[in-house]
This record gives sequence, C-alpha cells and structure tokens, in this order.
Amino acid sequence: MKKTIALVVSIIMMFALMGCKASDEKLGEIEGFVGQLREYQAAAEEKYLDIADTSLRPELDALGVQAAAIYETDFSKLSNKKIDEKIPEVELLLGQYDAIQKKLDGTYQEETTANEELAKNKQIGAYIINKTGFDISSIILRDVTTDNLSDNLIGEGEKLAAGYTLMGVTLEIHTDSFQWEFIVKDLNGTQRVFACDSLKDVSDEGVSMVLDYDPETDSGTVSFGGYFSN
Repeated sequence: MKKTIALVVSIIMMFALMGCKASDEKLGEIEGFVGQLREYQAAAEEKYLDIADTSLRPELDALGVQAAAIYETDFSKLSNKKIDEKIPEVELLLGQYDAIQKKLDGTYQEETTANEELAKNKQIGAYIINKTGFDISSIILRDVTTDNLSDNLIGEGEKLAAGYTLMGVTLEIHTDSFQWEFIVKDLNGTQRVFACDSLKDVSDEGVSMVLDYDPETDSGTVSFGGYFSN
C-alpha cells in the first residue's frame, strides 16, 4: 500500500514538474519574438551611427536596458503561462523600437538632404574694386534664387574707400542658383542694389569685381574679371 501511494505521489510530482516547464512550441514562439527584438535593436543602433544628431541616444539606451533584461531571461525554466505573460512585454519593446526607427530614419533623411544641399555650395576667392565714387560701409551678396544674404563682405565697422580695393573676400555660391545681386550701403546709410551677371560660371580660381555707379540714373552694376589684376 505504501509503495502504491509513493508511486502515485511520484507520478503527480512528475506531471507537476512537467507542467512548470514550457512546451517546445511555446519556447519557439518566444524565441521568435526575442530574435525579432534583436534585429530591431541592431537596426536602430546601426542607423544611429549614420546620423550626427545625438538627441535619441538616451531613448536608445533606455530601450537597450529593457532588451537586455529580456535576453537574460532563461525561458526554458518558465511555464507556458509565464511565457504568455512575457510576450506582451516583448511586443511592447518591438513597438518602441519601431517608433524610434522611424525617428532615426526621418533624421537621417533630413541630414542627408541638408548635406546634399551643402555640397552644392562652393567658395570662391574674390577682390572688389570700388569705382562708385563714394565710400562704402557695407557690401552684401544676395542670392536672389534662394533669398539668402551673406554677411557684410567688408566687415562691420570697416569701410571701402572710393578707388580702393577690398582683398581677401570669400564668396559662397550655391550652384543651383541662377540670379544674384549686391546690396551696397554708403557711409550715409543709403542703400542701393547693384545688378550683376550670374556667378554660376565664375572660375573656381577666383574673380575680380568692379563696382560702378551712375549718379544720373542712381544705378549700380558689378562687372567680373580674372582673379589676378594686371
């Protein structure tokens, strides 16, 4: 009788222990989710390396801590029920990684577009000869196409006297633009727009610029020449 009871107890304990372990099917299911999580994390970390913006680093680190806790879990020691409770946690992390991936992709696209636009800019050395007949306090290059203004090419608080030449000027030219003009201000604060030809095909070696002014028509022009004066 005692042997029979002991056998029954052993059988009950065996089935109880079997009930505490996950089935192969359930282990396969959770391992599939975990594998997907590793892929999502690796993709996000790889994309992060491709961008300059570091603002998403704290969010990635926080997700990494949660992911690490999942990877450290020995699911073979859990029951099917416990694994079913873990699956929504992994699914939530997958959703969070998907969301941050979209942010990273957006940032990457923005930076790529900005870099492509920046690559279209070229810098050209120049010197400017003042033949307007008046002293100049400010010369600003306006890209009419993009409506961008340069800094004062003379330098704040400086002047380019009539008949003198301003050396060492650097012009930034956007190669997709097609129209430019110079905004010139005299020492009295009077501002005039000087028309000029396209800067698109100016030599990369540099350019000389002559500012001329006609007081009868109150109009100014800028003509281009070679970089080195005769």
